[in-house]
Order: sequence, then structure tokens, then C-alpha cells
Amino acid sequence: MRRVKISLPATVTNLGPGLNSLGLAVGLRMTVEFLDRTDDQLVVEPLGEGAGRYAIGLRHPVVLGMMRLFQHLERAPSGITIRIDNAIPLGSGLGGEAAFLVAGVIGANNLLGNPLTRDAMIRFAVDVSRRPDHTVTAILGGLTASSYENNQLQYARLPIEAGQVVIIVPDLPQYAAQARAVLPPTVTLSDALRNIASVPLLIDALRRGDHKLLRGALTDHLIAPTRLASIPGISEVIDVALHNNATGVVLCGTGPSLIAFAPRDHKPIADAMIAVFADHSIPSRAWVIPLDTQGIVLSAAQST
Repeated sequence: MRRVKISLPATVTNLGPGLNSLGLAVGLRMTVEFLDRTDDQLVVEPLGEGAGRYAIGLRHPVVLGMMRLFQHLERAPSGITIRIDNAIPLGSGLGGEAAFLVAGVIGANNLLGNPLTRDAMIRFAVDVSRRPDHTVTAILGGLTASSYENNQLQYARLPIEAGQVVIIVPDLPQYAAQARAVLPPTVTLSDALRNIASVPLLIDALRRGDHKLLRGALTDHLIAPTRLASIPGISEVIDVALHNNATGVVLCGTGPSLIAFAPRDHKPIADAMIAVFADHSIPSRAWVIPLDTQGIVLSAAQST
């Protein structure tokens, strides 16, 4: 019996001014285990975040990712058990949905004896997920840059200084629809140039762990202002984080999750942000977690 176990990190994309390009892996993880069966059954056993969100069977996103590769290679085991233990909040901008698909692709590749190289696997997973930023970052870890135009993928892993961040996930069921509805149809040239100028500064600040430089390089002038406006009390939440020594606070992906950078005092920052959300009758959760530099962690074993 072959056993494959995969662990993937949560991913923060659209990082600051790096829209559709920069991704940052953080230490909330999803673990997916694949086991051959002696019969022809497909068994999916989900635990953790989003355990009841998807149908258990062929429509689960882990299974969809797995089946795409099986169909592509025209090979498949007869039966499989899939055990999922997910710590990444779904619908939050932290890449959980993409991680399910990526785990399925990587699990399928390993069950079949790794017919795809690492680069080919990344490219196939991007084609399946349609989220190159989340996919590349989850697999490589750390800070990544990616571009996906006309089905052509370019990507790179960038150096980053180790550190901790605060992740805040407010419970805002209507946020996704509101955030999509308020996107500006056009942006000014001056705002676009401000974003472009900030990206290399952001990359260097994260590389060196320079919080003074990071403070002025995190702002997205194009999309974040309208999306943040859909989060009640957001100005107070950011202000209280800064008052407690946060370097800056930005959206995780499309949101509503937020990531706060700070050189120290992470727990007081998290507590203060949760308290402000509570003042606005919004339940929220917070994690103080390290930046993830591992990316995918995989183990495989063969037993009789």
C-alpha cells in the first residue's frame, strides 16, 4: 500500500502593491494524506476548516485536482482514501481553496510515481487552480513573484528574512460579494506608478527584515482602498494595530483577512485588533504565526 502525505501553507497574495504578482507563505497549514486501497472505493475524510463545506466525493476540490492529473496521464489507482486536516480558513483570502486543488495534483503525481518534474507539476497545478500566485507560493514557500499571461507562467522564489506576522480573519459573510462589486473600473496613472515604485522597495524590505522601509512600501493605491471600505471599523482596526507597534496592515489576497507586520509585540497587536472588531459586533480570529519558508512538505512510504 502506498501512502503519500502532503502539507501546504496558507498564502497571502496581492501583497501590498504587488497585485497579481507577489505571494507570501505563512504558517497555517493544510495536510492531505492519500492512501491506496485494496478495493475500488473513493473515501474522503475531511477535518478542520471547511470540513462540511464541500461534497464528500468526486466534487471535493482535492479530488478534482487529483482527477485532472489522472485524466491527463490516463492512469489511476483503483481505490483511494483521502484524509484532510485543514487549518487554513476558507473564503478568507488565504488560499485554502487553491491549496485543495494543488494538494490533489501533487498527491496524484506521487501516487503514480512522479511522472511530472517539479516544474511541470507547478505548471500543471497552475492550469488546474487558475491561481498562479497562490499555487506557486504554496509549493515554493517564502516570498514569490509570478506572472500568468496567455497561459504562459513565469515565476521566481525571492529571499526573505524570517519573522512573525499577525493574521486576522473577521467573520463577514457578505464581504466577498461587496468586494467584487466595488472594484474601480479604471485607475489613475499616478496611482499605478506609485504601486510600481513601491514593489521593489517591498521586496527588499522583506529580504532584509527592514521594518522602517517596509512601513512605506506596503500600501496598495489601486484596489485595497475600495475593498477595505467593505470592512466595518477598518480604520480603527488599522489605527490600533499601528498604535501597538505594527509596521503596517494589508489585505490578504482579496480579503477579508488582514496581515499585520511587526518587529515585536505581535500578541498585543492581535488582541487589540480583535477588540476593535468586537466593538463593531464582528467576531474575528487571530493567529501569531511565522512566515513559512518551506512551502510544500511531502512524505511517501510503501507498505505491504
